[in-house]
Amino acid sequence: MSVSVIEAKAKMRDLGTKAQAVVNDDSLTAAEKMKTLEDYHKDLKSYQDVVAIDESAKRLMAGGEAAPEAKSTSDPKFKSIGRQVIESAAFKNAQGAGQGSRFSFSSELATKAAVTVDEGTTIANGQLNGAAGVLALPDYLPGIVDIRFAPLSVAQLFAQGATTSPIVSYVKEASETQGAAATSEKTRKGQADAAFARVNEQVGKVAAFFKITDEMLQDVEQAESFLSSRLIAQVAREEENESLNGTGYPALNGILGRTGLQTAITVNTGTLADPMLAAVAIHQQVTAIRTTAFVEPDAVVMNPLDWQNIQLARDKNGQFYQGGPFTGAYGTGGYSNVAALWGLRVVQSPRIAAGTALVGGFQEGGQFFRRQGVTVELANQNEDDFVNNLITVRAESRSALAVYRPGAFGTVAITWA
Repeated sequence: MSVSVIEAKAKMRDLGTKAQAVVNDDSLTAAEKMKTLEDYHKDLKSYQDVVAIDESAKRLMAGGEAAPEAKSTSDPKFKSIGRQVIESAAFKNAQGAGQGSRFSFSSELATKAAVTVDEGTTIANGQLNGAAGVLALPDYLPGIVDIRFAPLSVAQLFAQGATTSPIVSYVKEASETQGAAATSEKTRKGQADAAFARVNEQVGKVAAFFKITDEMLQDVEQAESFLSSRLIAQVAREEENESLNGTGYPALNGILGRTGLQTAITVNTGTLADPMLAAVAIHQQVTAIRTTAFVEPDAVVMNPLDWQNIQLARDKNGQFYQGGPFTGAYGTGGYSNVAALWGLRVVQSPRIAAGTALVGGFQEGGQFFRRQGVTVELANQNEDDFVNNLITVRAESRSALAVYRPGAFGTVAITWA
C-alpha cells in the first residue's frame, strides 16, 4: 500500500473511530460486526507495517538497532478488533441469546475523548495550548490549498488565430455607395462605389514575475510547479480582462473601448420590480445587431450579479420565469445549469462591470491572435539574484484582438434601481 507515514497514522486513527461506530451500531448483527471489524483489522495491520518500517529505517540511519519485532497478537494489548469482540462477555451473551441478537462493545482501539482541561481547546502560533498541546505533533497534510479564481471564458468566444508579426493588419470595407436601381432604356445607370481602410492591431504584452530561493526549489518539490502555474494563471486572467477593457498598446485593444459598436441600450428596472426589462433590452440589442450589422449574435457576457437578478425574476404569482431551484419554468422539465438567454449562451465574468452586458457575434465579429503563447522562464542572473541565492521566474504572453465588424457588438447598460 503506497501511503506515507503521516497518512498511515491518520488512517489508523480513522479506523479506531470507524471501529467504535461499528460496535455501537445496534442495527448490525454480531456476524455483520465481526466481518466489518476483521476487514478493518487487515487495513490496520498494513498501516502498522508502514509505521514500523519507517521507525526501523530511522534507527538504522541513526546508527542504532532496528526496532524490535511487534509483540505477538496473543498479548492482550495487541489483540485485533475482531479477537477482542469474540472474547468479550457481551458477544458471548449475544450468542447464547440466539440468532439476530444485538450487543454493544467498546474496543481499546477506539478513539478516546480528550481528558485534559485545555487539550486542543485553543490554537496559537501553530501549536495547541495546554499540557497536551506542546507534546502533540501536527498532522501535516501534503500539497497546497490554492486560492480560487473565476474561470476564463471570454477570450475563447472569439475565433482563434496565430501571428508571427508584432502587427496584425487587415483591410476593411469602410463604406459602400448604392448604385443599383431600376433603369429605363437609354438612361444613365447608377454608379456604385466602395471605400476601403486598413486597420492595424499592435500586439500587446502581458507579463509578471516572482522570485524564489534556491532552497525553496530544492526542498519543496512542488513549489516551482505551483508558483509557475499560478503565474501563468495571472497572465491569462489579465489577458482576458484586457480583451474586454484594454485601452490599446502596451495592453490589448479591448472590445468595450472600440468605436463603431452598436448604440448602447439603457434600461432602468425600477426598484427591481421587473428584472425581465433587462432581458428585453438585451433582445433589443440582439435585433439591432441582426438588422444593421447582419451578424447573428452568439453570446452575452455579463457580470454574475446581473445574471442573478435576471435568473431570479418571478411573475406576480411568485413563480420563477426561468424555473425554480428544483424544476424547469412553471414545473415543466428539470432544473438546468446551462446559462442561456434568448437562445444565446450567457458567459458570466466578474471582469465586466456590474450593470453592463455585452451582446455580440464573437465568432464572426472578431479574432484573437497569439504572437506568443504564455511562456515561463527561470534565471538567477537578474539584479543580485546570484549572490542572494534567488531565482526569478517570469511568465509572459503576446496577443492582439482584431475586431473585423465592430457593429457585431453592442452593450446594454442596466440600472437595478
